[in-house]
Amino acid sequence: MAGVIRILVARADGSIESGGAELLARAPGPGEWAWIDLEGYDAQHERFLVEAGYHPLAIEDTFTLQHQPKVEEYSGHLFVIVRGLDFNAQRERAGETLGTLKLAAFLSGDRLVTVHRAPLRSTEAVRRRLLEGGKAPPGGPAQVLWSICDEMIDLYLPVVDAIGDEIEKLESAVVEEASREHLERILALRRKLSTLRRSVLPHRQVFSHLGASRSSWFDETAALNFRDTLDNVLRLCDAVDQQRDLLVNLKDTYLSVISQRTNEVMRVLTVFSAIVLPLSLIAGVYGMNFDNMPELHTRWGYFGVLGAMAAIGAGMILWFRRRGWL
Repeated sequence: MAGVIRILVARADGSIESGGAELLARAPGPGEWAWIDLEGYDAQHERFLVEAGYHPLAIEDTFTLQHQPKVEEYSGHLFVIVRGLDFNAQRERAGETLGTLKLAAFLSGDRLVTVHRAPLRSTEAVRRRLLEGGKAPPGGPAQVLWSICDEMIDLYLPVVDAIGDEIEKLESAVVEEASREHLERILALRRKLSTLRRSVLPHRQVFSHLGASRSSWFDETAALNFRDTLDNVLRLCDAVDQQRDLLVNLKDTYLSVISQRTNEVMRVLTVFSAIVLPLSLIAGVYGMNFDNMPELHTRWGYFGVLGAMAAIGAGMILWFRRRGWL
C-alpha cells in the first residue's frame, strides 16, 4: 500500500488545521501541537522518523510486522505499540482466524506520530471526531493517543460478543443433533479466541504502564483515562477466557452426544444380531446334508420351520422391547 500522510495541527486558539505532507516542514508554534498519521509503507516515513530524532530501536520496532504490544520511555519521547483488529480483509469465513494490525505511536509534548501499514478504524474514527468537532482536545497529544487506544479496544467488544452469541446457538444445535460442521465451527471459534487472547493480553502491561506513568507528557486526567482503558482490557481478557472455557465444555458436549449416538446405534445392531443368531442356528442345522433327517421329508416341514423362526424372532423383539432395549 502506498504511503499516506495525514496531519492535524492544533492551534493555540483551540482550532484545528488539517493537511498532508506539506505540513511536515511546519514546526509547531507556541501553544500548538500536531498529530502526524503515517499510513502504509513509504521510505519517506522511515526517513521522517529518523530525521525527527526518534530512537533507532523504536524505529526498527515500528517497521517490524509481527511485534507484540509494548511501551518504552526514551529520552524526549514515549514509544507505544498496540494492536487492533484488521477490518480490511474478509476474514470472517469459517476456518479463518481474525487478523490484527499494529499501531506504533511516538508521543512527545507537542507531537504525536502514529504509524500503521493499513487503514485502522480507530485512527479514522478519532480523526473524524476531531474534524467534526473543530476543536482540539484539552489533553493534547496524550489525549489523542488515549482516544485511539480506547477506540481500538472498544472495537474488540462486538467481535467477542458475536462469538459469545454463536457459542450459545452452537450449544443448542449440538444438543439437538451434533454434526461434523458443528465441530469444525467449534475449532474455528477456538482459533479466533486464541488470536484475540494473544492480541489483547499484552495490552494489560501497556495500559498499566501508561496509567501509572509520571511522564511530563501525562497529566492526572490522561493517567486516569489509560487506567479506564486498562479496566476494559481486563474485562475483555476475562470474557475471552470464559468463552474459551465454554468452547472446551461445548466440545466435550459434542463428543458426549456423538458417543451417545454411537452407543444407541451399537445397541440396536447388537439386539438385531441377537435376534438373527438363533434363526441362523436353525437355518444352519437344516442346511446340513444328512440323509437321516426326518423333517426334510415332511410335507409341511419347510413352512413349519419358517413359522417357528418367525415366532422366535417376534418373541425376542417383544421381550427386548419389554426390557427397554429397543
